[in-house]
Amino acid sequence: MNTEMMITFEEAFKIVTENYFRLGKEKVAVADAAGRALAEPVRSDMDMPPWNKSAVDGYACRHEELGHELTVIETIAAGSMPVKEVTPGTCSRIMTGAAVPAGAGYVFMLEDSEELPGGQVRFTGRPGNDNIARAGEDIMNGQTVLRPGHYIRPQDIAVMASVGVTEVTVSVRPTVGIISTGNELVEPDRVPAGAQIRNSNGLQLMTQVARAGAIGKYYGIARDEEKAICSLMKKALEENDVVLISGGVSFGDFDLVPAVMRSLGLTIHFDQVAMQPGKPLTFCTGEKKALFGLPGNPVSTLVQFEVMVRAFINKMVGVTEAATVLQLPLATDYSRKRAERLSWIPCIITPAGEVMPVEYHGSAHISALTGAWGVITIPRGQSWIQKGEMVSVRQI
Repeated sequence: MNTEMMITFEEAFKIVTENYFRLGKEKVAVADAAGRALAEPVRSDMDMPPWNKSAVDGYACRHEELGHELTVIETIAAGSMPVKEVTPGTCSRIMTGAAVPAGAGYVFMLEDSEELPGGQVRFTGRPGNDNIARAGEDIMNGQTVLRPGHYIRPQDIAVMASVGVTEVTVSVRPTVGIISTGNELVEPDRVPAGAQIRNSNGLQLMTQVARAGAIGKYYGIARDEEKAICSLMKKALEENDVVLISGGVSFGDFDLVPAVMRSLGLTIHFDQVAMQPGKPLTFCTGEKKALFGLPGNPVSTLVQFEVMVRAFINKMVGVTEAATVLQLPLATDYSRKRAERLSWIPCIITPAGEVMPVEYHGSAHISALTGAWGVITIPRGQSWIQKGEMVSVRQI
C-alpha cells in the first residue's frame, strides 16, 4: 500500500471510537471497585460534614468575645456531641473534627490561646478564618457525588465509603485475548538461540490491558504460518470481546495476519495509518468483536495500545474522560528528516517544567521508555520545533 493510501491518525481514531460496543453493567462491592468504570451515579445519604465541626484543636466561643477572658465549660472530643451551649463569657475546649457547640461562631487555635487562673482562657492571636467547617459544605444530602464515566480511584472509594455506599454499579469488564506472532520469538523464560529474540509484547500488553480495566488472556506465540495464526486467532475471538495480535501485520512475505482476518469474515476498517511508531496498524470488527493488529516492535505496540486500543476500551465501558494532554515548552531544538506522519517521541519533564526528548533509536528501543514520562506529539508536516515552543505531551 502506498503512503497516499494511508489514512491519518485522526481518521483512524474516529473509526475506532465509533465502532465500539457495550457489554452491560454489574454490581460489585466497593472494596472491589477500584479500577472499574462507574456505570451509575453515586448519591450521598447525608450532609458532609453532618454538623458544624471544628477544623482545629482549640476553643469554641462567640465571635464577638474574642480577646475576652472566657470560662471553659466543657471539653468536646471528636466523636462526642456537645452537652452545653456557649453563652456570654464562656467557651468550650474542642478537638479537631468535633461538633461545634450551640452559641459558638468561632474556634481559636490552642497556639493562639493563653490559659488563665480559675479555668479561664483568652484569645491572643489575630482574628481570621473562623476555623469551622459548616454542615453540608462538602456534600449535601441527596447530592450526586460521583458520576458515570470514569475509572474508580482510591479517593472515589473513600467518598463512597463516607456516604454509606457498600455496592456500586460498574460496567462489565471486556475480556481481551493477546497473541504474539513470529518465528523469531521465544518466551521470556527461554534463552534465545541464533536469530531468536524474547517476546516482550505479550507481557507488556497483558499489563496494559489490566491497567485499562479489562481482563487479559494470553494465547502464546503463533508461528508465521497461516494455519497456526488462524487457529489461535479464531480461538481468541470465540473466547474474548477484543483480540490484540502483535506482529505479522505489515506487507512482508511472512505478514499473514490481514489474510487470516479476511478469512474469518472480519471487516477490516484500515491497515495503515500515517503515524510513527505504528504505521502498520490494523483494525477490524465482527459481530460484537474487535481485533487490533499491532506492529511487532514493542514501542509501536505500547504506544498504539495507549492511543488507540485504550480509547476503544474506554468507549466499551462508558468512560468519557479523555487522556490528559499537557502543553509544555520544549527544552531544546528538535528536528526530523521526514514529516509525512504524525510522530510520538519519548520524553521527560525537566525540573524547570520543560519537555526534553530522551535518547531514542526507534520503535524497537523499548528500554528508552523506562526513563520516559510520556511522549511528545509531533504533527504531520512539521519537521522543526524551536526551543521554548509549546508542544503537546501525553503521559504513558
